[in-house]
Amino acid sequence: MKEAFLHYLWRFQKFSKKNLRTSDSKLLQVLDPGTANLGAGPDFSSAKIFMEGLHWNGAVELHLLSSDWFRHGHQKDSNYDGVILHVVWENDTDVCYPNGNPIPTLQLSDFVDQKELELYKKTFLKKPLFVPCEAFISQFPTSHWLDWQERLLVERMESRFDSIYELLKDQKNDWEAVLFILLAKGFGLNQNGAVFFTMAKQISFDKIRKLHGQPEEIEALLMGQLGLLDGEAKDVYHETLQNKFAFLKVKYQLPDSRAARVQFARLRPSNFPTVRIAQLAQLYAKKTSLFQELMHHKHIDESFKLFSVNAGAYWDKHYNFAVLSKNSPKKITADFFNLIVINTIIPIRFAYANFLGRIGEADLFEWFSKVPNERNNILKKFTDHQAPNINAGGSQALLHLYKEYCQQKKCLSCRVGFYLMKST
Repeated sequence: MKEAFLHYLWRFQKFSKKNLRTSDSKLLQVLDPGTANLGAGPDFSSAKIFMEGLHWNGAVELHLLSSDWFRHGHQKDSNYDGVILHVVWENDTDVCYPNGNPIPTLQLSDFVDQKELELYKKTFLKKPLFVPCEAFISQFPTSHWLDWQERLLVERMESRFDSIYELLKDQKNDWEAVLFILLAKGFGLNQNGAVFFTMAKQISFDKIRKLHGQPEEIEALLMGQLGLLDGEAKDVYHETLQNKFAFLKVKYQLPDSRAARVQFARLRPSNFPTVRIAQLAQLYAKKTSLFQELMHHKHIDESFKLFSVNAGAYWDKHYNFAVLSKNSPKKITADFFNLIVINTIIPIRFAYANFLGRIGEADLFEWFSKVPNERNNILKKFTDHQAPNINAGGSQALLHLYKEYCQQKKCLSCRVGFYLMKST
């Protein structure tokens, strides 16, 4: 038994109302269960009950055991002094107001149908191989899935607002600087994203602006701060970048502290940090007002053209310094661009729309619909259980569902879980 199930029973009144009584045998009628409280304080507010010939309006608190009231320290919190009903699964001790009068208590287990309990246990408490409701996912209608995924997608984007706005504050409200830092993180991918992020913050975007049209200087600046230019020169180009960085380091008074060491292990050569930094340098040498352009693009194809850059002539025959490879231009591919769209461009577009007080959901759905669905083990398991994964929007929604609902066992806050309980 989980407290979330108790919340579900109370919120949707899934118990017998016939001869409903408190633990001290007072007749009770629930007129309104109230509104679920997601913040601090009692679980439900503005509830309405009729008891002992009187109408009561106020808060309702729920616990598996009535003794949880003391375990959670509610007796010391004045926010709970206005509770009109204590709803519990098992009433194992008396709970009183500060004046010593008992708080009316409803032991819900006395009034819940056994079938409701069995359904809950069968659907959510059986140890899953993937998610608690895996055996029943296919019962959730496709139209419901698509509606739920839209809501999940908005939740996922909104969850990123705080970190973006915090970064905006740190960068003195310079959206171009915010984009540069987040793009750097995106170009670093999972393995080097955090290192690239730290490096971009250390450099400061105003220096990138000053180096517009100078790809080698930008490349030297980024690679130098990442430590990729340390040690003896490996070839002529490596030495050239070393010299440029030595000059820029003095000119811009860059800190000696470097970001953590970048990783090459378990990366495809096309994702080596050297290649991605060179591409990022070319991108910003070409245009330093990327943010303004990206915010005004109506179609994703416009942004792809903007990102159509090659790492540079040296990198056509290299993935790392002094190691020759087959001639292959290191151009930003559509697949890599799609990752940047999903993880950087769309989140910052949505955050910017919200910042301006606009509703950006239509734009959000439109852009995600143009990007192919992602593939990983989690998404494969969802699709194996017949959850739709039509485009990148669906992929992001399912990943959010898995992380924020399935792994947290918030089954009864999920539309899938609620549907299964309601319809079975």
